[in-house]
Amino acid sequence: MMYIVCWEMTKKAYSSGAKAVQLSHLSEKIFQGLYPQRKTKENNSSKKVPVINIKNILNGRINLDPPGFISIDSHRDLERYTVRSGDVVIACRGTVLKSAVVPESLDGYLIASNLIAIRLNANFEPILLSAFFQSPEGQKILLLNVRSSTMQIALTVSDIEKIEVPLIPVEIQKRLAGLIAASDNYYKAAIESANLRRDIAYSIALKSFMQSSTSWR
Repeated sequence: MMYIVCWEMTKKAYSSGAKAVQLSHLSEKIFQGLYPQRKTKENNSSKKVPVINIKNILNGRINLDPPGFISIDSHRDLERYTVRSGDVVIACRGTVLKSAVVPESLDGYLIASNLIAIRLNANFEPILLSAFFQSPEGQKILLLNVRSSTMQIALTVSDIEKIEVPLIPVEIQKRLAGLIAASDNYYKAAIESANLRRDIAYSIALKSFMQSSTSWR
């Protein structure tokens, strides 16, 4: 819901005079992730490395618990598939459009081939772009670029480069980004608190049950 509210505020700023700019002009780099090495080609130089996969994106966050691994040639240049803190990753394969911002803890990780990473320049806030991709309007624009006639998503780097977003003033972007970040932190704390209350309730119930069972015997 917060993503939708922030994007509606962005659209208001856009309607007041901001121009639409293609992502290719707002990005330092846009790239697709790494394809795993075929099993028939695995050899002594192969190694397994941890990667961020589409399944690791949940509710606009990246969760590597548990981490995924793929086999690659150890001599392969991996820098071109490596994400940095602040990169926006978006699903380019699969059945669900997902996106998230790479946190500092995952700086330097590789991404799998079912993701595309967008490294923005200083003119656009990453968390705001991720919010756009998760908004109904953003999802609609992304689906217009889907190349598959089936339920499977098939986006390319070229498709992402051509997407236009409203370029609003940086100070407004920062305020909206702060609002989204605060909402995300509150959501995370609420989930953790709910899980803790559930664990406590289960523990009390189980302890009471075991004590009753002992008395019955």
